[in-house]
Amino acid sequence: MRASRHSVMLANAVHKPFDTRIFHKEALSLLKAEWEVTIIVPHTHDEEVQGVKIEAVPLPRKGWEQLIKCPWHILRKACSHSRNAIYHIHDSELLLVGLVLRFTGRKVIYDAHEDTPRQIAYQHWIPGWIKLPYKGFYYLLEKICGWFFNAIIVAEPVIARYYPKKKTYLVCNFPMAHAFVRDVVVPYSDRENVMVYVGLLSRVRGLAEMLEGYRLAKEKISVVFKLGGKFAPVTLKEELFATYDATYLGWVNYKMLVDELYQSKIGIIIPRPVERYKTNYPVKLFEYMAAGLPVIASKYGESAAFVKEANCGVLVDPLNTQEIANAICWLLENKNEAAAMGMRGKKLIVEKYNWENESNVLLGIYERLQQ
Repeated sequence: MRASRHSVMLANAVHKPFDTRIFHKEALSLLKAEWEVTIIVPHTHDEEVQGVKIEAVPLPRKGWEQLIKCPWHILRKACSHSRNAIYHIHDSELLLVGLVLRFTGRKVIYDAHEDTPRQIAYQHWIPGWIKLPYKGFYYLLEKICGWFFNAIIVAEPVIARYYPKKKTYLVCNFPMAHAFVRDVVVPYSDRENVMVYVGLLSRVRGLAEMLEGYRLAKEKISVVFKLGGKFAPVTLKEELFATYDATYLGWVNYKMLVDELYQSKIGIIIPRPVERYKTNYPVKLFEYMAAGLPVIASKYGESAAFVKEANCGVLVDPLNTQEIANAICWLLENKNEAAAMGMRGKKLIVEKYNWENESNVLLGIYERLQQ
């Protein structure tokens, strides 16, 4: 076994042990660059997967455990490791853990996936009366942590505004181009008329509008709509699926995602035009593009800019279900142009918007911290 030069401890309290960004992108990229990589995460048991060590802390059973007990367990586990390692924390729940690690002389990187203060406004489980002070607390906490942490990684440009410019780095959550390479792929023209959406299934993500647009399109053309992901809230499944006949795939892992995309003709992502979705980089959009799918996307926000750059889909008003239906019908009726759109999107991912490029930024941060 090759000797590793340095150690890194990745820690998260919310994501799954094999989260795409944390495990498949960051951990495996660091491992390939000969870092010794450990992930501290809520899990059932310790194990080693693909050379990455998984150190388990107890799985939280209730929401407050995720906020209090889980960070405490992660802190204890982290403090049992060398002070010479780099500690790379994910999730705002671990900001205080990061401060403690920093005050004990360890080097700390904070990886901000989302705009936490803004996101709080859209969390249905947080009581309305506490949202404003809760948002203020996290805004102040992120500012303080920005002063003390060694480096901040942000997944989207808008998040960088909370942190010191000189030590904040943009590492976008673009897809791994190699993960979309297949020896055998069903030709686009031979596929069934399938539209796919994979991600959080919620009203603010446009679930109701997607389903109604699909229903209207079915009145004119044969099409199947497949959805994968978790419902938020869980009651939404029963509420909406009683009316619409879409196919629910359940939770979809990365391999299943790629397989489903290569059997589909359209990828759709049309969140409602609220502020948080006007500035975010929609990961699923890039994954649709990586698989060579033409997309139906919102004409508002960052999604529109990427679709226009590649000319890889149709932009719609996400609240106009007839417009959504028309886009579905147009792509299915104009198969040659739809296929060409998909190929233009794939080309842009292969050449520019891919994890292979972003990983160079990540490795550069680590090299600078070791100097």
